[in-house]
This record gives sequence, C-alpha cells and structure tokens, in this order.
Amino acid sequence: MFGNKQNKGSRLEKIGQIVKRSNGITQADLSRELGVSRGTINKDLSIIQDKTGVRLAEDDNGRLYWSGRDE
Repeated sequence: MFGNKQNKGSRLEKIGQIVKRSNGITQADLSRELGVSRGTINKDLSIIQDKTGVRLAEDDNGRLYWSGRDE
C-alpha cells in the first residue's frame, strides 16, 4: 500500500525528467503518468522545491514548467 523511500526517490527524479521534457504539464497528468494520487504529486513537488532549490513555474491553466534553481 505504501511505497518505500527508494520508490519515492525514483519518482521524484521522474517528475523532474517529465517536467523538463514537457511543454507544460499539469499535476493531474503527472499523477496519471506515474500512477499515484494528485495529493502525492503535490507533496512530491514541495519536496523537490524544498530539497533541491528547483522552482517550477505554473501558468494560469495549472501547467507546470521547469524554471531552474533559485539563486
């Protein structure tokens, strides 16, 4: 039922890869692609931003874009 830390780490990397290669992607699209809930995606995005300094831009339609690291 619950994933392990190794799966989570892999998922975090995949999220970064997917967002980088996309031309904007929604949390719902990420959720479907990775087979996890939108709540999990939301938490993962927070972890990515807090732990790596990477900031994702979001447009008015809720599409996420890779914007790089904070300086």
